[in-house]
Amino acid sequence: MKRLLLSLILSAAALQGQSQNADKFGFVDSIRLDCPAVQDQEMSGTCWCFSTTSFLESEMMHNGNPNPPNISEMFIVWHNYIDRALKYVMLHGKMNFGQGSYFSDNMAVMRKHGVVPESAYHNVTGNANGINHYPLERRLKAFADSVADDKQKKIDPDWVKAYAEILDEYLGKLPESFEYEGKTYTPQSFAKEVVKLDPDDYIQVTSFSHHEFGKYCILEIPDNWRHGRFLNVEVDQLEQIIDSSLAHGHTVLWGADVSEPGCQIDMGFALLPGINPVRMKPADIQNFKKLPPEKQILRARTLYAPGIEINVTQESRQTDFLNRNTTDDHGMHIVGIAHDNMHNKYYIVKNSWGDSNRYNGYFYASVNYVKAKTTGILVHKSACRELADNAAWDEY
Repeated sequence: MKRLLLSLILSAAALQGQSQNADKFGFVDSIRLDCPAVQDQEMSGTCWCFSTTSFLESEMMHNGNPNPPNISEMFIVWHNYIDRALKYVMLHGKMNFGQGSYFSDNMAVMRKHGVVPESAYHNVTGNANGINHYPLERRLKAFADSVADDKQKKIDPDWVKAYAEILDEYLGKLPESFEYEGKTYTPQSFAKEVVKLDPDDYIQVTSFSHHEFGKYCILEIPDNWRHGRFLNVEVDQLEQIIDSSLAHGHTVLWGADVSEPGCQIDMGFALLPGINPVRMKPADIQNFKKLPPEKQILRARTLYAPGIEINVTQESRQTDFLNRNTTDDHGMHIVGIAHDNMHNKYYIVKNSWGDSNRYNGYFYASVNYVKAKTTGILVHKSACRELADNAAWDEY
């Protein structure tokens, strides 16, 4: 108990110090694109869906709709749970089953089933206190496991109906049609006539050297259970594609590892380890910059203020991924570019954990953090059309 109390005291002191340091960044936005209000995924692993609906609404703003509908996340989640269970059973339970998914899942659901506004299918049902999918996940997985069990000699063809009834109980029954601004729509007609976005206009991009660069690949992460394809590019190209997208007025979906010590979302920033150049001799700073990443990290410290981060290379990215130091933790929405008072570059990231952090639900991720910890992005094809159109499949 005493050790716990001491830990809490030290944690509180560290947070106070971080809060003071956060004032030292002096972020100045250079690009900040339109996007809808910050939402809260609450007790659910549906960041992939909240970030993507935010992205879709931003795309509608880009296309000339200043007040896009608030797209229902749970309509997409409902269908995604069904699609996942179907594949899970066909693979005899030999795949990841959970709440997490990737951006292409939203596009797949929109293409197949359409979308609806939240006014037609609420994220929280009338008898619920908030979003909490952990009891739902346990119940769904137990049911799917019972069907996928190899000991089953014959599978009841009505299992999908029974599985869907669990979803209806927790999330509500899906609407076949609904009213929106005085007109009746189906989910498919709403996607076509109101949302007006073609899923084929968007592409996922990644950067790992075990696949050939300039080709499409299937990224080996647990949440990519649909086997969505990614265009594989070098890490510097990944940054260029993000910048190109933002420069053309299109926001970016960002999948990344947010478990690093320097990722302080509550405090509003994400940094790699590095050095704080204040009170350092110029020669010492230059010597640090010349070191390879593996030696820089031995001398680095966790940064809570503007500084010089460790360098990121294709090799260091790959090593972190293969060692599982970079995993598919979280899906977020990049809406702009900013710089701190040392002229370091950051991406402005919209999160889905509510608006209670330092920057009202946003945070600033350094370009080095993004280059090091990105698993994948989703962008409008205009950001990399020539690469996308000419890429073949990797044979790996």
